[in-house]
Amino acid sequence: MHQFTELVPLDKVEISHEELLSIKRNDLVPVLENQGLLNYYADQLVQAQSVLLNGVNPHLTQQLSQLMAQIVQHLLASQKKLKKRTFNTLQKWLGLDLEFNAGQVKYLNDLDRLIGEANILSQKLYIEVQKSQFRFQQAIGLREQMAKYVVAAQEFLHEYPNFVKNRHPLDNFEDRLSKKINTLQTLQTSNDIALTQMQLTQQLSFSLLDRFKEAQQVLIPAWQYHLKQSTENQSQTSLAELDQSREKLIQTLKQSLEQK
Repeated sequence: MHQFTELVPLDKVEISHEELLSIKRNDLVPVLENQGLLNYYADQLVQAQSVLLNGVNPHLTQQLSQLMAQIVQHLLASQKKLKKRTFNTLQKWLGLDLEFNAGQVKYLNDLDRLIGEANILSQKLYIEVQKSQFRFQQAIGLREQMAKYVVAAQEFLHEYPNFVKNRHPLDNFEDRLSKKINTLQTLQTSNDIALTQMQLTQQLSFSLLDRFKEAQQVLIPAWQYHLKQSTENQSQTSLAELDQSREKLIQTLKQSLEQK
């Protein structure tokens, strides 16, 4: 499972003096000549993050959970659907044995269909999780850039009075820059909540995928093997193994649904 990434506070992000100086020269000094540019300060980072904060599609997770729930219900009916029955001559003449056998074949085919649909959906979900992780890493990079822009603005706010002479009495640049800094910090706090939520949905999706893969690759084949053995050999041992493998499979799928 992917490791949970703890978000470093903006004021703890490592930033070089050269990076801060570059932002001041290229982004903040021009604002002194045209204060309208302050509205667009760090705007590229705000916009870029906004398109990345999409978690795993919840519809896919819901669909996979529903399919797994159907598989559980199907397995719960296996004792009734797959039990052995004997038919007398009249019942055989009426074709009840053939009807019963056809019902068992349909039951197994329906189970295979559900497992196949769940497998396809799990592959789609895995791809979605990978895309979400990629977007998350991109957003983390932009978040570090935002930290640089916030710190650069904070330093520039304190330095501004020292190199601006003959300030106009109505000059409100400091107040506007201070508000801009607060806006950026508030936006980033909101984005950080979304980033944390992205990671949580990734973790939940991974947990669901892990449970399904365990069922698909280990538990379902084991149950199918014991089913075959019990069909060929009606010993108490093979029947007990069939019951145990079915119960383990059901419990695993139930746990994945409970953790959702």
